[in-house]
Amino acid sequence: MRSQEIGVRSKVLFVLALFLFSMIPVSALSVTLNVPEKYQSVQPGDRLYFELAVKYPENPKRVDLRLNYEVLSFDGKSVAKSKALKAVETQASFIDFIILPEVVDFGLYSVEVKISDYDGEINQEVQSSFQIAKSEIAKMMTYIYLLAGGIVFLAMLVVMVLFRKK
Repeated sequence: MRSQEIGVRSKVLFVLALFLFSMIPVSALSVTLNVPEKYQSVQPGDRLYFELAVKYPENPKRVDLRLNYEVLSFDGKSVAKSKALKAVETQASFIDFIILPEVVDFGLYSVEVKISDYDGEINQEVQSSFQIAKSEIAKMMTYIYLLAGGIVFLAMLVVMVLFRKK
């Protein structure tokens, strides 16, 4: 009986040791990225503001997080990049921005935030989309060109009518 107890205990200890040494460290870091409604449609050259919320409840001490911001076009090409360093304990929420270049096409884009720490334990990515729209000046110039084209067309019709009468 004694040998059976020792055998059972050794098996239990073996299973416990196997369980403890086979545990994979998991980070409970949670990150959310949100582009506010006001900035869902921006123009080339503007600042794109976004909200970033980081929750790290199991973190016992302050950790420096490296944040890499990148604006990507719909086909995945990088348009703008920026970096930041933020200190986080259990949670942090902040608003940051990235400046869009003056020469970008209109259309759907996304802002991507890559988060990492110096130890290599944390490595996460989050994305949110937004629209780059034509500026009001560009729209007005389009209307002016259409109006000028209509006036030139009418002037040509008037000149043609005048020369036909002679």
